[in-house]
Amino acid sequence: FLFSTVIICSFGLLYLSMSPKIDRNSGTYRFGKKESGKVLYQELLKINRSQLSKGQTIELTRYKFFTELLDELLVNYRQTGANIFNYIGELRKNLLKDIKYEKKLAGARNSSLVEMGMIFGMSGLFSIFATSYAEINIPTSSLVLAFSWQLTGTFVFLYSMKVLRQKHFKPFHKYLRAASFLDIFIKTGRPVNVIAKRIELSSLDKDKSLLHLEERMELILEQIKSHGIYDQSQGEELGAECWYCYEEKLEHFFQEIKRLKLSVVTLFFLGSYLFIFFSLVGALQQGH
Repeated sequence: FLFSTVIICSFGLLYLSMSPKIDRNSGTYRFGKKESGKVLYQELLKINRSQLSKGQTIELTRYKFFTELLDELLVNYRQTGANIFNYIGELRKNLLKDIKYEKKLAGARNSSLVEMGMIFGMSGLFSIFATSYAEINIPTSSLVLAFSWQLTGTFVFLYSMKVLRQKHFKPFHKYLRAASFLDIFIKTGRPVNVIAKRIELSSLDKDKSLLHLEERMELILEQIKSHGIYDQSQGEELGAECWYCYEEKLEHFFQEIKRLKLSVVTLFFLGSYLFIFFSLVGALQQGH
């Protein structure tokens, strides 16, 4: 009974950790869930001149900073009638990139959980065979301790992965948001003081790997302020550089996840499996 309870609780908790969470206030998925990105992408496909000419308020699914960018574009369209549709097309492409990367991140987590689940299942089958079929009296406390240790390892992995993800991507998303807004404002010719206030370079987290992006944004703002130069190609190049940095951070992140998974599997899962094995050996020796 105790063993069954541990298994049911373990898989229940894993399911809750893997399932998307709903924001009760907005009714949408929380930040970073690719399902919201897919919904937003479908909504973008429906935005056209005919729809906007009706003057109806367009409510878009909230997803990262993409919706904030789109809100800015729609406001600009209503105020000035600027051609925003090319930029919406670029946003769709970048949104698809982001969805693809989120899928990779989720895949790294889920594949690791599957491997841990397989070891958990092998340990469970081994224990069931030993206690039920071979009638070896393994202490219940030993089984509970072993499977609790594996469950602890799962939570350690999920928590550590969350911390690593925040470390790698939380600062980057602020840079990507600032660069995206800068690109919009360059293309729409907004005043430099409005641009500087909106992208908030001073609020960016300090990250040595992203320092060159901040320097480029400061240089672009200085060119606009000093010479009135709105070079659209600079905004596009800056955006491309941001996505390149994203790919590099993903590769580094995946390497860290591999090392984390190896450590957790060795310490928590294989360690508990060996503990069950030696408990079995001890029980056999006591039986003789």
